[in-house]
Amino acid sequence: MNPIVYAIPIFFLMILIEVITTIIRKKDYYRVNDAINSLSTGMLNVTTGVIFKLGIYTLIYNHIALFSFDGNALWVWVLGFLLQDFFYYWNHRKGHEVNILWASHSVHHQSEEYNLTTALRQTSTSFLFSWIFYVPMATLGIPPHIFLTVSLLNLLYQYWVHTRHIPKLGWFEYVLVTPSNHRVHHAKNRKYLDKNYGGVFILWDRLFGTFIEEDENYEAIRYGTLKTLRSWNPVWANFHLYTEMLRDAIKTKSWKDKLTLWFRRTGYRPVDVATPMKMPDIHAYENYNPEASKGLKVYSLFQFAILVLATTVFMTISHNTPYGFNLLWTIVLALNLIGTGWLLEKYTGLIAVEAIRFVLSGATIFVSNGIWINLIPTWAWQFIIVSGAVSLLVLQASGIAKPGSNREGNTVRAAGS
Repeated sequence: MNPIVYAIPIFFLMILIEVITTIIRKKDYYRVNDAINSLSTGMLNVTTGVIFKLGIYTLIYNHIALFSFDGNALWVWVLGFLLQDFFYYWNHRKGHEVNILWASHSVHHQSEEYNLTTALRQTSTSFLFSWIFYVPMATLGIPPHIFLTVSLLNLLYQYWVHTRHIPKLGWFEYVLVTPSNHRVHHAKNRKYLDKNYGGVFILWDRLFGTFIEEDENYEAIRYGTLKTLRSWNPVWANFHLYTEMLRDAIKTKSWKDKLTLWFRRTGYRPVDVATPMKMPDIHAYENYNPEASKGLKVYSLFQFAILVLATTVFMTISHNTPYGFNLLWTIVLALNLIGTGWLLEKYTGLIAVEAIRFVLSGATIFVSNGIWINLIPTWAWQFIIVSGAVSLLVLQASGIAKPGSNREGNTVRAAGS
């Protein structure tokens, strides 16, 4: 079973605690639409991870490892942990400095809020290039099971630092990544851009000149990316920068740019396609926040909770199910998440969108049980039929899906206010 499954209840418990704390402190650190979108990209990350397990690290280790270290020795585990964090720093740093790597990593930075759901906002395309940065570990001879374990520990550590509720932590700030110095990393203020890349240890940033301290007397932090996403579609969140680079490569007349723009400095675009990007006034434009009624938000949260439960079940069984089944249900989940995002940013056709979503899910169960005999229990059919019918009736009767009940509107407010 994927070990992330065990962490899911803890993740959501901590989110609940943070939401309650936010309400008690009368802060505005959460928005339903933004939180759902962040969690949606995280769900795509873990489900696509089932499909795209490349095993390149193990392949390199098995064929060209220079040493054969004892996988049970404590010093090897400590060495593996330190090396993984060191190479994570460079993986993370280059993810901000190279166009094609930023196209992947930018997903994590798209949220204009900063809370624990932001921590779970992860890319689904990191498998394409991130493995390159850990080749030295495999070549040295750090066993795959150690690499996988310390990578997971590194990822889990980073969860708690995505909060605005915890202030500076004294001497911790000099050694470890903390909420304070990681808030800086997610800021798009000019002073803070491209700083504090560490995963567990902030020492790498201090050593390589990329550290900056959070300045409480500086202007309010604004979160998100300089080129804003302005969409609740989690699939588009993963691919919009790739498509932009592809369009630039097609449009430019320079063959040099066609081949190299992918690996140029982040933000580079051919001069015959676009003028160089200037630093925008980050306080002048509005956060993406299409207006939605409370009823629609509650409905969306309920539907999303069902998808979270379905994803958890899928991750629990995916190691024992056929690859074709896993691929099919990953695609269906993605389509369901797109539909949920549609609910929160459109004001027409919601009943049709929901009807299609339920029919699609039911049809997928039918197809799955036709190909992989009785792999999905009968109650799943009944649940889709009942929940779908009830949901459509609620949308129709409540009026929250009528045109005009979900008009787009945006709110200007500084993050952290």
